[in-house]
Amino acid sequence: MPGYHAPGDITTIASEPMTTLLDACTAEHAGDPATPLDAHAAAPPGSRAALDAHLDGRRRWAGGHPAPPAVLRRALTFWTRLHGVLSLELAGHFTGMGFDPALLYAAELDALTGADDGRAEPLGQR
Repeated sequence: MPGYHAPGDITTIASEPMTTLLDACTAEHAGDPATPLDAHAAAPPGSRAALDAHLDGRRRWAGGHPAPPAVLRRALTFWTRLHGVLSLELAGHFTGMGFDPALLYAAELDALTGADDGRAEPLGQR
């Protein structure tokens, strides 16, 4: 909602899980070669590199976490996918669709962590 700012106590509480997720993604990413930021300059719109460059310049949501841009993207993607499925289920949007939302959530979690049959994008893939 344009102009809305959550109360400070809510944003503080909400930042705790993101910090944990950023720490986990950073630890998983350790040892991967970093992509120089100038490599993102010519990235086509909508590419992962373009999003990395965009997020690198907008770190406020990450609480100043020093994670490299690819890790910021990975943590944000992880959070939004799981949060999205959970939010849709809690709001009743899956009611009447004839499938088990818990299985969808579990499949998303497996895909994000690479715990499924190996064809999905493991946590550290970019």
